[in-house]
This record gives sequence, structure tokens and C-alpha cells, in this order.
Amino acid sequence: MRMSRWLRRARLGALAVAVSLGVACTSPTLPLPPPAQPTVSIGSEPNTFHLKSEKGAMPNALIVVVNRNETLPRTQRVTGTIADDQGSWDLEVFATTGDVVDISQEDGTTRSPVTTITLK
Repeated sequence: MRMSRWLRRARLGALAVAVSLGVACTSPTLPLPPPAQPTVSIGSEPNTFHLKSEKGAMPNALIVVVNRNETLPRTQRVTGTIADDQGSWDLEVFATTGDVVDISQEDGTTRSPVTTITLK
């Protein structure tokens, strides 16, 4: 009799743990915000721009910059870097004045909406 009461309590306890873990796994996570707009300057090479952001991204996030200018070779349209542990980053992108670039950040498997800027 005692064993059966203990077994029922153990089963109820295991069920309670399983339900609470299931609820925790299905709770929504906050969306990853888009990175802050970086400062833009002329790059060190012709047809490049330097983008820099101080604490404008999640720490250690992957920063992806895509140039919408389809006349550029595909290998020059996408550039990326990893933010430091303060969320700061900088990189040079191939571009000409007037090009539009989309900047996003990724943390694990989550990708943010883009920040879009026109290079001047």
C-alpha cells in the first residue's frame, strides 16, 4: 500500500516537472532588435565605405551587410563581421555613393529585422 502511494506521488511529481518544462519551452522569446544605424565614412580603398557602430548591436552578434546594388559582383555584395563583447563593430563594404545597404544582426539562430541606409 505504501509503495503504491509513493509511486503515485512520484508520477504526479514527474508529470508536474514535465508540464512546467513544456510550458517554459513554448514561451515566446523577445525578438532581436535591428542594429543601430552606423556612422559612415569613405573607405580606405576606392569604391568602399567604412561602417562603424559603437555598442549598436548585441554583444558578439554576427553583423551582415548586404548591398542592394546588383551591378556589383556577388562576392562584393555581402560583407560581415562579429561585434565585440560590447556590441561594437566596424567594417568596409564595396559600394558607390547612392548604394543602399541592409544591415542585420544574428544571435544564434535568430536574425533581426534590417537597418537600411543609403551610402553618401
